[in-house]
Amino acid sequence: MQLAPPVRKLLSKEIEEYLLEVDRHLHPYMLKATKKVPDVHPLHEGVAFQINTGGKRVRAALSVTACAMFCGSMMRAMNFAATIEHLQNFMLDHDDIADGDEERRARESIWKKYGIAHGINIGDVFITLGAHSILESPYTPMLKLRLIEAVCEFGIEIAEGQTLDINLKTNDHPVYEDYINCTRKKTGAFLAMATVGGALIGGAHKKHLHALREFAIAAGVAFQVKDDVIDYTGAKGRSRGSDIREGKRTLLIIHAAENCTSLERRKLFRILNRHRDSTTEDDILWVFDLFNRTGAVDYAESVAGNMISESVENLSLIPDSEARQMLLKISSFICQRTR
Repeated sequence: MQLAPPVRKLLSKEIEEYLLEVDRHLHPYMLKATKKVPDVHPLHEGVAFQINTGGKRVRAALSVTACAMFCGSMMRAMNFAATIEHLQNFMLDHDDIADGDEERRARESIWKKYGIAHGINIGDVFITLGAHSILESPYTPMLKLRLIEAVCEFGIEIAEGQTLDINLKTNDHPVYEDYINCTRKKTGAFLAMATVGGALIGGAHKKHLHALREFAIAAGVAFQVKDDVIDYTGAKGRSRGSDIREGKRTLLIIHAAENCTSLERRKLFRILNRHRDSTTEDDILWVFDLFNRTGAVDYAESVAGNMISESVENLSLIPDSEARQMLLKISSFICQRTR
């Protein structure tokens, strides 16, 4: 699902402006959350630091746009969008510790700035802030309960996906199905949590909730594949090639391993299995060269495009509206983004 460069540029500008609009509306909700955190160092400072690093707000945008499709207003879902962003911050903090990443959004990661023990604790606070955001919302008690149920359901699936992702790092014979299954649960389920939760707030019918769940899971796979590609370009706000240092079995790695010589394959996994501090720049450049020679990037882009096509098919059940068109544009943006 590749767009011509002028169209892609216009789409990116429109969606980035929309994400900024979502961020402007969301900011007071996130700021309010920091006031609940005790002013003890480095807890309060760490939470504020993480919130102020911002983010793409794609997940928050999915929540409020899904809501607007059924009730006409994005603002009704802002409390839940804040919950999604708090949970995103929780997972990012813990992911950085698990992966040993020292940078996040072009800044020091929380654990690097404050130490691992404080990093874990600061990340944990975001779970409570997410719950507060739902409990303090103007939603009915029944709707609050349904949202908590959705968070729990998808949260278990995300944890399963994270487990599969960790296990995949020690798999020297990874295949496409391993990657897709892991990514559907880890990344796809989180996008589904955001989208389905927003639709619940808007009053969506059960059949629409199922369609949006499938939409978001496929879009989540495309989002992760694109993230893998962006790691290659160095536009993720951290060092280029971080996925290689972490030993991640990305779709690019799987494709390259299946399309190189046995000697190259052995070298590839030797590099991936090293401790991140032992991985040299020459190692990373060698893997990048292997990506180029095996067409791994083009392959990954193609898979991301196919996943987005699968994703948007699920929206055919939902009546057309301005919000539905925006959801379609967000899905295209996921596949076309460059950072």
